[in-house]
Amino acid sequence: MNVLFLAIGGSRRHVIVAEARQVIDAGGTATVLVGKPAKWNNDPLPEGADMVDWSAFERRYRPAAVRLLIDRIPLFLMRVCLRGPLSGFGRRLQSFYRRRVANPIHRRLGRLYRRNPAEIRERAMRRDVLARRPVDLVVVGDAESMVTASELRDVFVDSGARLAYSVAHELSPAGHAKG
Repeated sequence: MNVLFLAIGGSRRHVIVAEARQVIDAGGTATVLVGKPAKWNNDPLPEGADMVDWSAFERRYRPAAVRLLIDRIPLFLMRVCLRGPLSGFGRRLQSFYRRRVANPIHRRLGRLYRRNPAEIRERAMRRDVLARRPVDLVVVGDAESMVTASELRDVFVDSGARLAYSVAHELSPAGHAKG
């Protein structure tokens, strides 16, 4: 069973860690979606559990067309045209391009990218979380995650995942994951 824990507020860290340990012991995989990873320094996740920084996904979000035009095509052309003996110069030119051209453009257009926060959360969840790891169960870990879970309910249902408040109902008494 692949479980995604929504722990954006981080207020119930010890419960999330215990449930993630149960899932891993039962042979499943656990991914914890957190708002601030620094809050989790004193409560480390069990071995085999992944931590995903949700705020980084929202910050880094850029529409696909913008990424293609500003990031991918120019960097690809530099990489292809400046090969061989010019590769050192090409790396410096790519660094210069990112620092002096691409990043300022993204900073100026940042508000435009993030006009609709709910749509950004939905796209970031589809593209960065659910596309990389299959999810069978989404566990809402704290009160702050309730808002995110309600906004992303359609995304989770479309991916085939179920929403729950605990993994206790999904694990049999023997500790093995159901079906």
